[in-house]
Amino acid sequence: MVDQTTDSIELNETAGISFSLSFLIQILATVILAVWGYSQLDARISHGEHLGKMHSEKIKNIETDMKQAQDKPIPSDHVQNTTLASHERLLIDLKERLQILEMRMYERQ
Repeated sequence: MVDQTTDSIELNETAGISFSLSFLIQILATVILAVWGYSQLDARISHGEHLGKMHSEKIKNIETDMKQAQDKPIPSDHVQNTTLASHERLLIDLKERLQILEMRMYERQ
């Protein structure tokens, strides 16, 4: 059998712990950097979530607008182009009439 001797450690009011000041500064710096890094990571994740929600809302709005616009009347550009084409035909017709009138006028002279 192994002989076990136990040394008891007694703690009393005069007991103290000693360690170097540089080690304490290193521990504090590590804790501070860890907290700062966590806060930066949390802020970036929150910002990314916010942007994701904004973009998904914009996409939903675009989809809704597209669905509503598919049954709307013809856009004004098409109406304007149709009006211009009508005016062009009228102008061509008036030019032809003017040529006929000019020919009649020259024939009478």
